[in-house]
Amino acid sequence: MSILSDFFIAECSGVPSYSGDAGFPAEDRCQLKRITPLEAAGMVAAIRGTEDPISCISEIERLTPSDAEEWIMSMPQDFIDTLASTEETAVPALAERFASVTADELGWSASEFTDVVADLASLARRAKAQGKSIYLWNCL
Repeated sequence: MSILSDFFIAECSGVPSYSGDAGFPAEDRCQLKRITPLEAAGMVAAIRGTEDPISCISEIERLTPSDAEEWIMSMPQDFIDTLASTEETAVPALAERFASVTADELGWSASEFTDVVADLASLARRAKAQGKSIYLWNCL
């Protein structure tokens, strides 16, 4: 069994409604697996140029109860801003940093992260253009 992990965009107020279903616009989500708040914090750390995801984990704020069957967390604004401004030529370098920081947890290569970074950058640009934020949804 693998944890489902979707990054999605929604309005910045309250707890957004999301359940990973096909009714949500495909262009407003990035569907992955195995990205928990720890790996998301690793991505934030990589964006900030550090190798310490623990220093960033408190910024992945859980918006739903811990005993829920699905969890929604908000992502920090600098995660969104940096991804939104990431040029296509910078994707491989950022993918390398994501792979390095999350190596112990995920073991994904930089090439495996390349599409993830490109998709998240596109999602971040949509979020910025629409005045929305990025959230992480997890479901077992």
